[in-house]
Amino acid sequence: MAKRDDKPTIEAQGQGKVLEADEREGAPETDADGKKLTNDEKIVEWVMNRVTRWKEHRDTNYNTQWNTYERQWRAIYSEEDKERKRERTKIMSPALSEAVENAVSEIEEAVFGRGDFFDVSAEAGDDETSKLITDHNSTTFHEDLAKSDFTGNCSEVVMAGGVYGTGIGEIVLCKHTERDIQAVQDPMTGQWKPNPVETEVERPALRSVSPRNFIIDPAARGIDDALGVAIEEDVGSHIVREGISKGYYKDVELETGAGDPETKPDPQVETPWMFDVVPIIRYYGKLPKHLLFPPEQTEDLFPDDPKTDEDDPKDADMVESWVVIAHGEKLLMAKETPDMMQDRPVVAYQWDIVPGRFWGRGICEKGSTTAKLLDAELRARMDALAFTAAPMMAMDATKLPRGFKFEVYPGKNLLLGGDPNTILKPFKFGELDANSGAQIQMLDQMVQRATGSVDTVALAQAGVGGQARSGAVSMSMSGIVKRNKRTLMRYVDKFLGPALRKLMWRYMQYDSPRYVPANMTFNVSSTMGIMQREYETNGLAQVMTAMQPGTSEHLLILMGLVQNSGIQGRDAILGALKVKLEKVQALESAPPVDPNAPQTMDPVMIEMQRMDAQLELATKQAKLAETQAKTRLLNAQAQSEMVAPTLESQKIALKGIYETPADRINAEFDRRYKLASLTLEKAGMESRERIADKQIVAAKANEPKTETVEVPVPQPVPVPIPVKQSVPVVVPSFTAPGR
Repeated sequence: MAKRDDKPTIEAQGQGKVLEADEREGAPETDADGKKLTNDEKIVEWVMNRVTRWKEHRDTNYNTQWNTYERQWRAIYSEEDKERKRERTKIMSPALSEAVENAVSEIEEAVFGRGDFFDVSAEAGDDETSKLITDHNSTTFHEDLAKSDFTGNCSEVVMAGGVYGTGIGEIVLCKHTERDIQAVQDPMTGQWKPNPVETEVERPALRSVSPRNFIIDPAARGIDDALGVAIEEDVGSHIVREGISKGYYKDVELETGAGDPETKPDPQVETPWMFDVVPIIRYYGKLPKHLLFPPEQTEDLFPDDPKTDEDDPKDADMVESWVVIAHGEKLLMAKETPDMMQDRPVVAYQWDIVPGRFWGRGICEKGSTTAKLLDAELRARMDALAFTAAPMMAMDATKLPRGFKFEVYPGKNLLLGGDPNTILKPFKFGELDANSGAQIQMLDQMVQRATGSVDTVALAQAGVGGQARSGAVSMSMSGIVKRNKRTLMRYVDKFLGPALRKLMWRYMQYDSPRYVPANMTFNVSSTMGIMQREYETNGLAQVMTAMQPGTSEHLLILMGLVQNSGIQGRDAILGALKVKLEKVQALESAPPVDPNAPQTMDPVMIEMQRMDAQLELATKQAKLAETQAKTRLLNAQAQSEMVAPTLESQKIALKGIYETPADRINAEFDRRYKLASLTLEKAGMESRERIADKQIVAAKANEPKTETVEVPVPQPVPVPIPVKQSVPVVVPSFTAPGR
């Protein structure tokens, strides 16, 4: 096994001493040349003195470990990871990378895998108006979060927590132009055409922050109880210039150039970019009031109140402020925090806590030692494999020609001074250790045990081999599920919930036309990761087998199974099950039936019988109405037949008396039209008859001629019929009794 030679990062040089005061505590009045500092320079000195010391403390204690964790996570080899002096192989095991990705994906699946990951509800005691306001704000808030890439930045924060142990996010105010498409009708053609519409918006957004870029008071355990926090990063020079032109920053002379290389996104692999960037430090925290509001630039409304010009935080009046510094010496902005809730726009969480410390403990820290052992074992095996797999020869130097260069390849001719069997001999340094493979597997299991990961390949093989059916795999996964649940609860309570709350406050403040100010409660609907969901689904399925189908308990567990699944149309299925559950519960809550009590019908059956009676009565009434209608119809027809002869005789008698010349003309026209129609019809019939006769004649002419053959009539032939001889039958006499 490889041996490490760890050295402490900090070595004590002697007994520590307690000083009365630190010369860097306050803002100096003069610079190195004795020139009096301006108020802006005092603010810069006060902030940078503390931020620089906080950064030194962070780098001294954590930077080396973070570099190691990042290399192990990404499988990047470095000479610092060499475990033996003669080590030549540069292979890295992917075990720790798998552990990080499994744990991070489990948290992301639990929070964002079901779509809508939070709900906004009114506080207890609110009226209906407040509830309507809450619903409106919730809908608008969901739309704005989708536009600001909230989910993507949360995923980066989760990944940073898994690798470095701490995930950090900053809430920034983005002012940009949004372009939407509006349909406009062309007045000339009437066609609808797209018309781009530009709108200036000011929207808060969450941005992930790497722990390398975050600086915090080492004495603090959280964001709110720290003297201040700072974010150090390189910002594009065009963005800084735009802020100066719009009045957000002070107009100072700036030069482009990169800051600390360790603050870059990938300092161990990429070469730092040094062009068109400006190193910026954004400080959120306490600042002495007399520095932020110098007496010579402000009017004192309460001159009798006691005041102090001390710079030491324990004696000075502190104000929550925002300070932006470029190149560590140029003040771009210093103002009291503009947020109405006076909170800091930074949220953070720890993957796993270390009591009494802000910086957390991530997956890489848990599995770093075992991962190094695994890498050392793999590299040792690869180095040993080079000695056993590569061909080597032992040669008698006295029998070789002068200047002989030994090379082996197909078709090579060797000139030797004797028998080749005695001069050349294949040589190999031992064999590979047979226990090396088992040791590698054991170390891989140690990485999984340390990180709480799971070997997906072994799990699949266990399921295929039948071992999963015994429940052993499910029991072994319970510890992994509980570990992930702890991290999930910490992420939701410490990061996601506070981030949503702070974003909503800023939307209400900076986008007041779209949001109605109101107190709201955020309910983050984090469920379970995919492993926990599968684990609990198997357990619920086994419980269902022991229950009677159709009961309320059976339906409740079935609803839980559907809710845990990602089936299409899950909400509709849950709604149908809920309706059925209500009916079953209503039947189960009915009082028990006494067998000795008189029989009483079920209210439902009584209602059904009543409805059947009404239906039968309505049917009979409809038949009666139908019969009455038929009777009236027959009576009317009979009366019509009785009156018809009288009316016909009257019509004949009055015919021609009241006719006008126009009527006579119409009658004559109708007579002639009818006569012409009959004549045409007769001519058509005669024409069709002639055509039919011609067709018959043509058909007979085309028929083939047939010859008639006379067939003789068959003549009867006499056949003798045998006659059987009759046999006499004797009939006994019968005498009636009594004669």
